[in-house]
Amino acid sequence: MDKLNLEMPGMVIFDPLTLSEYLREKEISTNDLLTYFVSNEEIGKEVIINGIIIPIYPIPEWEYSVIINLNKKDNLVPREYIQFETNQFPLTVTSELVIISDISSITIDWDADFFLNYEKNLDNKSDLSTYTKMPKGNYGVSIAGYSRDKTEIHSECGYTFNFLSVENLPFFDFSKSIDEYNFVIEPLNKFMQ
Repeated sequence: MDKLNLEMPGMVIFDPLTLSEYLREKEISTNDLLTYFVSNEEIGKEVIINGIIIPIYPIPEWEYSVIINLNKKDNLVPREYIQFETNQFPLTVTSELVIISDISSITIDWDADFFLNYEKNLDNKSDLSTYTKMPKGNYGVSIAGYSRDKTEIHSECGYTFNFLSVENLPFFDFSKSIDEYNFVIEPLNKFMQ
């Protein structure tokens, strides 16, 4: 289990090589990727459908526990603590490295060199990001939000990211906008009102 301290209201999951190659191919050179993806709706949809990024927002700035569950069927968090679990999001892994980061990494601070050399930069990394190694391939990633106490603000809370290796990327249904997902964990809901 890792801790992730958010300074902006969201997280993002990505393979830095997959994202960098996509940006190069599309000749996208901005450091504010999130604004670019939101402003260019078709590109924004494409990066989600093709497993380039998984955006998780808006959620309160907070320190969250992050649990990575790779190809396991058992829950690493007791069922009574789980508040929600999403359908699978697509994710493409080409470098064997997956970053889970504060959304600022693609909002104001996209630094391809830092993320492409993430393991060499561990001494310089902050608690705004964490990583895991996994085999290259396609994944379906379901996200479960949990809190050990649904009323106590200082209760441990966080997210379990369940990575399941799949032959083909799961279909992402845009009949519901990514903005309509509710990733907020109780009792942090009051911060979003």
